[in-house]
Amino acid sequence: MGSVKWSTLILQAQSQSVNLSASSCYVPHFSSMRYLNYGAAVSEVEVNLLTRETTILQSDILYDCGQSLNPAMDLG
Repeated sequence: MGSVKWSTLILQAQSQSVNLSASSCYVPHFSSMRYLNYGAAVSEVEVNLLTRETTILQSDILYDCGQSLNPAMDLG
């Protein structure tokens, strides 16, 4: 199997209506809705289709807790 250009692969996936994303939504129980926060994460991965080996190339995580309860804790 030779190398394939990324743009070619994406165009082929699009033409075949292949969804290349995954998403999820969590709705908490009503009793815990006093403390809500929001977040999102995106990861770019490579998957070797022959060996099934996966490599995480990059992950970005965004978390918004609204007004901070303890700013010293937010640092890290």
